[in-house]
Amino acid sequence: MVQTITSLHNPTVKNLVKLRQRRARDRQQLVLIDGARALHLALHNTFPVITLYFTAEVAHTYADLLQRARVAGITLQEVSAAVFHKIGYGDNPDGVLGVASQPQGHLTALPARGLPLYVVTEGLEKPGNLGAILRSADAAGVTGLIVCDSQTDIWNPNVIRASQGAFCTVPIASATAPEVLDWLRQRHIQILVATPSASQCYTEIDLRLPSALIMGAEHTGVSAIWHNEIPIRIPMAGQVDSLNVAQAASILLFEAVRQRRQDQTADTLPGDSVLH
Repeated sequence: MVQTITSLHNPTVKNLVKLRQRRARDRQQLVLIDGARALHLALHNTFPVITLYFTAEVAHTYADLLQRARVAGITLQEVSAAVFHKIGYGDNPDGVLGVASQPQGHLTALPARGLPLYVVTEGLEKPGNLGAILRSADAAGVTGLIVCDSQTDIWNPNVIRASQGAFCTVPIASATAPEVLDWLRQRHIQILVATPSASQCYTEIDLRLPSALIMGAEHTGVSAIWHNEIPIRIPMAGQVDSLNVAQAASILLFEAVRQRRQDQTADTLPGDSVLH
């Protein structure tokens, strides 16, 4: 049986604290997953979890999670409450923390089946926004999220927390903007660029086509590389000139969902029905 970690000076504890920093995560190619909800989804989606840390106080509460992890061959490591207070992330850690390998996230690994719908984020600065976009992307059933030239890394613990587990349900890739543009063009994907200066409203676009929604940073917008693509805007009736990028992404995504569901409904209706 693995001995409980009780010392705050234990090398494993020190390393878990280091993994809050991007440099350490990237060097070790690891991800911190905080919380039972996210870990349940990670196990369900066979995300590459390596070790699960927990306290004795929550072992009964999360017995099902621990058993699933044990069956999956994941190392279970009990720690004291004081140690978990040190390694737990966020204001209200719930007593379970996972460490997983970072998926590689290549463009070539993204699915392209059916009717593709991608979200492309460029230059995003706030982890919470990226996590919220992932959450909406999961709800809308997108084909994949592509992160390019981001100021925050995909595996930031705040992205993981804000995504509510969507980091392991939505296929994710990372590449430069030129690589993404070339990849989308090769696949004949309609490229729609969200920008306040566009003349065309997002509801006027046919989102029943294979599409990619390009979302830029709130302060700088998208880079010039996207300026030859199709610009779209969300009408603003007030005095504020822009929306939060995650909110804007949700609006655009669910317009695509609306159009595609409406199209499916129309396809199921009989062509020449007669009412009696």
